[in-house]
Amino acid sequence: MRIFSFISLTVIGSLIVSSMAFASYGPNSMFNRKTKSGQNLYQVILQQGVAGESVNLLFRMFDYNYGRIPNTKTAAIVDYSLDSTEKRLYFLHLDTGVVERFYVSHGINSGVLETRSFSNLMDSWKSSLGFYYAKGSYNSAKNGPSLKLEGIDNSNNNAKDRLIVLHGAKYVSDDFIQRNGRLGWSQGCFAVALDVLPTLLNSLQSGSLLLSYHRDLWRDARQYPSEQDLTGSEIVPPGVNATITPEEQVDPTTPADEARELELFHFNSVGNAVNEEVKLLSNLF
Repeated sequence: MRIFSFISLTVIGSLIVSSMAFASYGPNSMFNRKTKSGQNLYQVILQQGVAGESVNLLFRMFDYNYGRIPNTKTAAIVDYSLDSTEKRLYFLHLDTGVVERFYVSHGINSGVLETRSFSNLMDSWKSSLGFYYAKGSYNSAKNGPSLKLEGIDNSNNNAKDRLIVLHGAKYVSDDFIQRNGRLGWSQGCFAVALDVLPTLLNSLQSGSLLLSYHRDLWRDARQYPSEQDLTGSEIVPPGVNATITPEEQVDPTTPADEARELELFHFNSVGNAVNEEVKLLSNLF
């Protein structure tokens, strides 16, 4: 009986806090936004299994930068709390509330199956937590068509210098998972399936948000922005290939190669480049 009462009070308390939170947002808030069918957008997205904290963070960022973000029709959340064999990139249609899920890689030094280690340091080959501002696309010499991303938090503000982008890769596929027991690794970029890439490029490049999130390390990213790690070691299940495959191998690059890639990144936009004068603000760090 006591357990039941405690659970009941907890649920009721949560509902009260939720109601108070909704009441405090203005008419232009994302939290009050309606879908085309008249439903509350926030609730519709939650009902599709997206982590509540991640949606809350995303909507708060939209609100905090009201009027600065050109594209408020689509956004993406990458939930690195999930294993790489799960479709953990949530592509949000903010007009209808529809959520599509896709595979997305993590950095080779971030973990095998799990994403356990994050970094904002150069040459770490790890994923980074935080908000990214999609600012057009370009043709990468290394990865082909790619989405430009600007890291706007202290935990990912080296993204440009690290050339962290969203691109397509052959190692992001069901076939690769079946053969290796995991998704392929990147050098820290958000690699997606080649057939999914055009959808994401065309929808996000006009200036929207991508949130890289982990439920157990998000707060660490605020306090210790350079690097964040889960405690303990990853227990790799039997049958999971913990070594790099030929498909993931990256050809060695020279300083000239890196300089050329940076030049392409900064001066060769082929998509809907966003006004560089507009800088998004983060109130989360």
